[in-house]
Amino acid sequence: MAETQTAEAVFAVTGTAEIVTPSATPTVTPTTTQTPTATKIPPTPTITPTPWALSTPSASGLLAGVTPVEYVDDPCTYLANKWGEGKAEPGTIVVPIMFHSILRPGKQPTDPEQVTTEYFEFFMDYAKRLGFETITTAEMVDFLENNAAIPKLSMILILDDKRPDTPQLFMPYLEANDWTLTLAVNTGDTAVTSYWEKTEGYVATGRVEVQSHGYNHVYIQDYTSPEVINEEIYRSIEVIEERFGNTPQAFIWPGGNFTPESIEVAREAGYEIGFTVYSRGPVMYNWVPLGDAEQEVEDPLMVLPRAWSSAADIALNRALQISQHNEALAVDMMEQELLYYSLFCSDAPGD
Repeated sequence: MAETQTAEAVFAVTGTAEIVTPSATPTVTPTTTQTPTATKIPPTPTITPTPWALSTPSASGLLAGVTPVEYVDDPCTYLANKWGEGKAEPGTIVVPIMFHSILRPGKQPTDPEQVTTEYFEFFMDYAKRLGFETITTAEMVDFLENNAAIPKLSMILILDDKRPDTPQLFMPYLEANDWTLTLAVNTGDTAVTSYWEKTEGYVATGRVEVQSHGYNHVYIQDYTSPEVINEEIYRSIEVIEERFGNTPQAFIWPGGNFTPESIEVAREAGYEIGFTVYSRGPVMYNWVPLGDAEQEVEDPLMVLPRAWSSAADIALNRALQISQHNEALAVDMMEQELLYYSLFCSDAPGD
C-alpha cells in the first residue's frame, strides 16, 4: 500500500481492506481558540485532542457477554505502535489454543478436554489452509506490548500438563510448517526422570518451548494461602530455569483459576502474560476480549483467553472474520489517526 500523503506523517502501513466495508466515520475539525485584538499579536492557537481521530477495534464477532478491553492508556504510544514502521499489519490477530488429551485412533471423547486423533489432524491441516502460522510466547509478548510484526493470522498452540508422548503427535506438523509448540508444564515431582528427558529432547529441536503451569498444579482460590500461591508461581520459575535455561514469560493458570492477589504475585515474579481457560475469542494489539471475572482483576494481559481444542476450527474462523473487519476499520481510519499523531504527539516531525 502506498505511504500516506499527510506531510507530517513518517509512518508506513501495509494491508488491504477486504470483505468488510465499514460505515463512514464523520470527521470533526479540532477546535482552536484565538483572541486577536487591534493592538496585540494573536496568541498561538490552543488545540485540545478530541476522540474524533482515534478508532477502537470493533467487538463484532465476539460472544454475548464478552467485552474487548484496551490496556494502552497513552494515545500517542498506541498510534506509534499501530502505524510505526516495521509494526504488525492492520488486522493482525492471535488465537491462543489450549490442548490437553489427544486420543488414540478409534477412541471417542468422554470430556471436553479430549479430541480425537482424526479431529486433531483435520485441525492442523485446516489451520494451514486458512493461512495461520504459529508464534512463540516471546513473540506474543512483543506483539501485545509493542505491536511487533508477527504473521497476520497467528496462533499459539499450548499443550497443558505433563504429557510426555503427546508432543510427538505435533512434531510432523511443526517440522513441515516451521511451527512451534508451547508446553504448559506443572514442574513439581522433578524425580520423574523419563518425563524430563523426553521434554528436554523436544525443547532441543528448537520447535518446542516450556512455560509455567504452576508447581503442584494447584487451582488457586480465594482461600489459597499466600505460601501456596508463592510456591506455585516462584518455584516453577526455578525448575524451568534449571532444566531448560530459560525464564518463563507466561503463567498458564492451573484450571484457569486466579485471584487478584495471585495476579499481583505473578507480576512481581516477572511473568509478562497469563492464560485462562476461558474461550472469549482471539486477541489483537490493545484489544483483549474478557468476561466479567477477568475484568475484575484489571490486568488484561495476565488473563488472556484460550480457545478449547475441541472447537479450534470454529475459533480460527471467528478470528479470520474479526481480523478482516478490523483491518478494514483500521485502514479507513489511518489518515485521521496519523493526523492526530502529527498534531498532538510530542515526538511528531518538526517538534
